[in-house]
Order: sequence, then structure tokens, then C-alpha cells
Amino acid sequence: MDPSVRSRRPLPAALVLVLSAVLALLVAPAGAAHAYDTSASACALQGTTGYTDEGQQTDHTRFQDPLGTKHIGLIYVDFPDAAGTALPLTSYYDTLKGAEDWMRNASYGRTALDIQVPYANWVRMPKASTDYAWERGFSWTTHQVYVEDALTAAANAGVDLSQYDMFYVVPTATATAIGHSPTFIQDPAAPTWVWNPRTGSWVLIHWAVTFGQDMWTWGYKVADHETSHTFGLPDLYAFSGDLNRYVGGWDVMGDISGPAPLYFGWEAWKFGWITDSQVSCLDTANTYTTTLTGLEYGGTGYRLAVIRTSATTAYVAESRKAAYNDSNACATGVVIYKVDTSATTGNGPIQLVTNPDAAAPTGSCTALDMQTWQPGQWFQDDSAQVRIYVSASDASTDTVWTYKW
Repeated sequence: MDPSVRSRRPLPAALVLVLSAVLALLVAPAGAAHAYDTSASACALQGTTGYTDEGQQTDHTRFQDPLGTKHIGLIYVDFPDAAGTALPLTSYYDTLKGAEDWMRNASYGRTALDIQVPYANWVRMPKASTDYAWERGFSWTTHQVYVEDALTAAANAGVDLSQYDMFYVVPTATATAIGHSPTFIQDPAAPTWVWNPRTGSWVLIHWAVTFGQDMWTWGYKVADHETSHTFGLPDLYAFSGDLNRYVGGWDVMGDISGPAPLYFGWEAWKFGWITDSQVSCLDTANTYTTTLTGLEYGGTGYRLAVIRTSATTAYVAESRKAAYNDSNACATGVVIYKVDTSATTGNGPIQLVTNPDAAAPTGSCTALDMQTWQPGQWFQDDSAQVRIYVSASDASTDTVWTYKW
């Protein structure tokens, strides 16, 4: 039998008692949790924030289903005070097109971004770039006006808005006032309608990523990050203080340019990219052993070992390898983190459990980038009465023992 699909099984009681006597107490910070909409697992925790969080349920009256092909219309915009750069505009498209392959790899082929350019020229916005109050924390209504203006201009230029699930709005590089790249998410209470001359009807706009000049710094993964907000994911970086203190460079929702930016397995479960049968769920007093296939690889087999600790919290262990989207990972092995579905975006819905014996960082790697656990190492939280012990590792798998008492 393929070891990656080995059944979980209880450990002998004597071994549990021996390990209980020698394992040290390590307490982790708080974090986040998730699964996918139809999950029946006891470890599929529900969110409580009412917006983007790590909870199981996703409100598809507001967020889009991550599965399948997403048809994306890429619209180039310039302004009266910032004329568009010379044609052709291939440098803009080329900066973002890598998002397609990255998302396909991350989702094991279950999500495809189909980025199309229906009008390969600039469409003129009706107001100066400086008139859109483009600053972090601007209001949803201010953002809505920008999206409406951009897509109205595109429709008037002949773009059939009805052909797309969402839009990427890309400004000319001369519009320095448009700095960052926020995501527009529909509000059913305030629908965004744009007249579509091609069909002679109004089109309801659900989602858009409105790029800023930071796209040139972040590159194509900023499109993957922002598009994931339309799927319901929160930000994993901190909104204050040390931005990367929660997850380091382990998830694109934390650090877009991180060395191992693949989504945490908890989020892949939320999206439906992995299924309940690939999650070892420990929600009552027991002991399991689970062989985890590296999250970067496709196929069957366990991907997550989850210990539920409350209605909104859980500890999660997953195997990470230096392959595919994580080819530049600073460390490999078992990554352990805590999820908290009551934590809001930017406030640590997922937080790494740090290993005091992790390898020292080298080169551009940070201490958090090194936070993997190796055979013979363990984490224990006495207050939650849980323990995760790493028993074995090879090139594509890691085996963990999970305990709850």
C-alpha cells in the first residue's frame, strides 16, 4: 500500500504513557480554522466574524466558489492626469499571467484562472487618479465608485461585461496615486450595476481586483493573493506591528513574496481542493498516527492532521516539501499551526507554532521561515490537552502522532 494513504490507527496505551512522561510543555499563539462547504468532519470549524475568516462555511451570496474556471476580464485604465503608456501593453499582462499556473498548481488543477484581455488599449477614467482617494482603509463605497467607473469605460469601449466572472483593473504605470491593490467584493445590500451596451442590459458586478503600482513589486502572486479574498480568505499578515509575525513566509495570504507561499492545507480544505477523507480529525480523547503526503503534491492520501480544541480553534499539522509552488522553501518537514475561526482578517486567524529546536535561518530566510518539526520532536499544549509528535519523514511524506486527552 502507498504509505501516503496508510490508515490512521491508535497507538499502544503503554507507549502513550511513556511519551506523556517525557514530553515538555510548549504553548502556541492563537490562530485560525477552515474546511469546505459540504464538509461533514467534526474538525470543520465554523467562522464567526461574518466576513473573510478561516471558518468552514463560505457565504456564496458574497464570495465566489473557488472550484472550476474563473473567467477574468483584464481592463487597462488611464486617467486625465496620468495618460497611458505606449502600446503594446504586454508588459502589464506578462506581469500577471503567471497567476494562472500558480493557482492551477496550488489547487491540484481544481481552480483555473482564465485571464483574458478583451480590449488591448487604455480606457479613460472620468476623474483624475488623485480624485479617487486611493489610500489603505478607504471605504467600500469609494472603491465601488472606482470599479463602476472603470467597467463603465470598458463597456463603452465595446467590452461585453457579461462574459466574465470577475475583473482585473490595471492602471497605467504613470498613475502613481494608485498605489496598492485592494480587492472589491460585492455587497448584496448595495449591488453594483453597470450598463452593458453589448447586450443592452445591466450587468451585476460581483468581484474585481483593482491593482496598484505595488503589482510591479509583488509580481503575479499578488493576483493569486487578491483573488483568494473573493473566495473568502482573510489576510494572514498582521495589520499592525511586525507584518509577518503570524505565519512568516508560509502562505501567500501572509507574505506574497515568501519562500514557501503555498496556501496552508486548512485553506485548501476550505476551498474543496482536499476532501474530508484526506483529513485525520481528532476531536475526542484518543491517539492517532497519520502519514501525511507533502501538501505540494497531488493525488490521494492524508494531507492534514487536525486536533479540534474548541468550537472555533484547532491545531493542525501538515507536511511541507521544497517542490512546485514551494520550491524555494527555507525548511521542510512538519508545519504546525493553530487556527482560530473567530479571529478577524489581519489579526492572526492562523498562527505558526514555533519550534525551539528549529534550524537557524540562513540567507534571506527568517526565523519563522524555518519553523518545521523533525522526527523525534514534539509540541504539547497542556491547557488544551493535546500533543503532536513527529515520528518519521522521507522525501515526500511525514508521519505524525496526534494525542488528545
